[in-house]
Amino acid sequence: MSINRRMRVVFRAAAGPRLGFGHLARCRALAAALGVVPVVSIRGSAATRRAAAGMGLRVVPGGRRALDTLRPQLVVVDDPSSRHAAAWVGAARLRGASVAAIHDAGIGRVEADLAIDGSVLAEHRPGTPSLTGPRFAVVDPRIAGLRPRRRRGQSICVAVGGGAHVFSLVSPVVAALALVAPGVDIRVAPGFTARSRRPVLPAGRWMRSDGLPQALASASLAVVAGGLTAYEACALGVPTVAVSVVAAQRPTVRALARHGAVVDGGTLDAGRGPARVGARVAALLAAPARQRQLATRGRQLVDGRGARRIAGALTRLVRAGGPRG
Repeated sequence: MSINRRMRVVFRAAAGPRLGFGHLARCRALAAALGVVPVVSIRGSAATRRAAAGMGLRVVPGGRRALDTLRPQLVVVDDPSSRHAAAWVGAARLRGASVAAIHDAGIGRVEADLAIDGSVLAEHRPGTPSLTGPRFAVVDPRIAGLRPRRRRGQSICVAVGGGAHVFSLVSPVVAALALVAPGVDIRVAPGFTARSRRPVLPAGRWMRSDGLPQALASASLAVVAGGLTAYEACALGVPTVAVSVVAAQRPTVRALARHGAVVDGGTLDAGRGPARVGARVAALLAAPARQRQLATRGRQLVDGRGARRIAGALTRLVRAGGPRG
């Protein structure tokens, strides 16, 4: 990637084992689309900052004081806490930077020069400069160039989040999948939380931490959490069973299912969740026509070019110069 050295951008994101790493992944995707170094300040622990560095992000310490040294033209804030997000919006404006704020379904929304909500539940507010809806879903820019690359034979990609919960939740899901689809190649995303040893899976295998886009692109089916990966699966045209790992994902999963883009796998709890997912996958494996419908509708809803559209809008914002409020 050629680096755009004429634009100084700082990202501020919240992340961690409980919150997950989707906000950081979006910052990385936007940095790639802008052609800038992904300079990120993180609301999270030291372990989270180390994990972010492992994702290829340049992590800066010092909180809002870092803005005095970095002197960005643009600050992009991706934090579900309106209190923390507003503090960064205010600090950026005091220093003369333009500010964009990323939200999910309006959660944690703050006033900024540009509001970005690429969720299927986004609502446009008249009079507020905003980019809303799945056309602006911030997925990895590589996604658009990866589809379709299906392998011979059936395979299932499992990605139920980037936090520490993946290690406790995924084994029962894999066991249920192996029961309904014996012999199918099951590949599991490990997330981004640092851990010296991954648990032994009852079937299938762990993939590399950076291998999720390629694994999704070549999968016959996917089982994913209702966060960023669900939008990436849609953009890749992968027939998908989406699950809610946390309560905040439930509305998104339901909305994607209403649009015909995924199968609703319900809540991934420790009770009947894995068996329910197995049943949904078994039904989908037996219905090729349904798989094609999901793939078509997913690509129609999320085309994978959202990050590039947003990058164009952010570039225009910076060229216009300075905060508006």
